[in-house]
Amino acid sequence: MDSANRQKVVEYLLAGDFKGLLAEGEKSRGLLRLLISLTYDKGQLVCWRAIEAVGLLAAGMRQGPALDAVDRLFTMMRDESGGNPWSAPEMIGEIIRQNPEAFSHLVPVLVSFHEERMFAPGILRALALLAAARPEIVMPYRELAFLYLHSEEPVLRANALLIMKNLRDDTYAPSMAVLAGDDSVIDYYDGRSLSKKTVGQIAREALEALGQGRD
Repeated sequence: MDSANRQKVVEYLLAGDFKGLLAEGEKSRGLLRLLISLTYDKGQLVCWRAIEAVGLLAAGMRQGPALDAVDRLFTMMRDESGGNPWSAPEMIGEIIRQNPEAFSHLVPVLVSFHEERMFAPGILRALALLAAARPEIVMPYRELAFLYLHSEEPVLRANALLIMKNLRDDTYAPSMAVLAGDDSVIDYYDGRSLSKKTVGQIAREALEALGQGRD
């Protein structure tokens, strides 16, 4: 896509107009590549909207091309392409979330990358979103989320809390409660807007959702 079309795509994303974006993509080739190129700065709203859009774009593809898109992202994560894979886990998670019947078998493959530090936040984010839609897919990784509740990185603690919240699982509520006073700040995308939020806020919201909030 040329620079004019690129700007148009950015405008669709910032407006949250995914229907218009996908219609634009039908007219021009290269939308997937462009969306991937917009996912490198997690401090920008357009990044998170582009991640979402990848899932929606794949949902409109036949299964073969959608799998090709997933393979491309995994290749980026394996560093075989020379591409920057910063948001590849979140994009794969969105593709799975949009079509879990076809792609849930990819969850173990995605999770297998969690020990690589750059991928762990995105993998946990993907699991949190999947937990809200299909908790049975994520439940086998509950203990992994518990381990990350004790991470030194705030975003990992926050995303682990979101997994527990979306699973509606209070098994580890005592460990979650310890984080209620955590004032570390992260960039938080709620599916609509991007804001700053403390890990403690996320912990308290998670505990409340689980019926474990303080009176």
